[in-house]
Amino acid sequence: MDFLKSAKERVKPEFERLIRRELGKMTKTNEKIHVLADESLGGIKREYVEVDRKAEVGERIIVVEADCQSEYWNGDMAFVSRFVKDDSRFGYYAESILVNGQLIALYDREYHVLEPTNIVHIDGERYEMVDRTAEVGEKVIVTKSDDFPKGLIDTVEYCYDCSDYGSIDLVEGVDDLTYLDAKYEEYRVLVPVESSEEEPQPSDPIDVIANLATRVAELERENKRIKEDLGWNEMGPGRIAELRNADSDIRHDIAALEEKVEHDRAENEEMGDYVYEEMKRMKDEIDTLHKDNRRHGEELEALKYAAKETDGKVAHLEADIEESFPATDAPLVFICRKPGRFEVYQDGKKLHGVMSVRINAKVGEFATHEIEFISGATEEERQ
Repeated sequence: MDFLKSAKERVKPEFERLIRRELGKMTKTNEKIHVLADESLGGIKREYVEVDRKAEVGERIIVVEADCQSEYWNGDMAFVSRFVKDDSRFGYYAESILVNGQLIALYDREYHVLEPTNIVHIDGERYEMVDRTAEVGEKVIVTKSDDFPKGLIDTVEYCYDCSDYGSIDLVEGVDDLTYLDAKYEEYRVLVPVESSEEEPQPSDPIDVIANLATRVAELERENKRIKEDLGWNEMGPGRIAELRNADSDIRHDIAALEEKVEHDRAENEEMGDYVYEEMKRMKDEIDTLHKDNRRHGEELEALKYAAKETDGKVAHLEADIEESFPATDAPLVFICRKPGRFEVYQDGKKLHGVMSVRINAKVGEFATHEIEFISGATEEERQ
């Protein structure tokens, strides 16, 4: 659970800080502390402690047993630039640069390394730089940033609980910029350090252990109070595991629902595309049917008009024939169109293949006629 994790993270740095402070008291009488400007923090005064070990390139050292009192003296400080092999029995020496720019060579026995501590001096007060998430109202120092200068000291105005990195808003900021993104930038919380006059100095490890036990008891009481405020006792020892399992199941269900929604959305998109294409095709077919219907109507009207014209012509032709040949029911009708061309109708039917016609008729007597056909030319009549 996030709130328990957050409470634990707040208590852990404080517990570690107390342990470091109490252990430091045990060896404080044997330490030599120097307060120097730390350029990595914008020149803020920082406490350094002497350590008897071999230095590394770039570290700050102090001369403690100078072999050559003419070039450098005890108490001189320098930065190690490189290590050079010596043909003498001492092996390697540290080529270092003094504050005044002078280049010197020091063997390991001549210097101590100045290791930086987490204690800084600000406005005459001592503060410990603690690596934890800040809270509203606390003072912080910027240690890494592209937007704020290193060593910037400011007060926290707002904490972003949604951030897993401890991002904050500063009260002052720089150039109207107050948001510090802890995902890409770094800061340390400044916790005031109690003065040595206010706290008794332990004289032996037993006192240190007793003091630590007292601090641990205080932290345990604080932890118990936090559990009570959060309802830990009511939940029971196995309740957290149940909540975690329930949370896991809920997350799994949410993931399954999200997958189903995505699948349904994809199917709906495909169905939507298919329906759109089908509707478009059907609309095109309807438009085509409307066009065909309109064209057929026009053709029908044209046919009706042509039929009327044809009926008129037929009726007119029949009238002409009736007028020209009123006796269409005669047994024999002979029509001469042009010289050499004639038509013969017998009992109302046109005769085909007629070669010649001989008609014998006298007034008051029966009329007779003879028709001469061309052999094989009467086939059309039989059809």
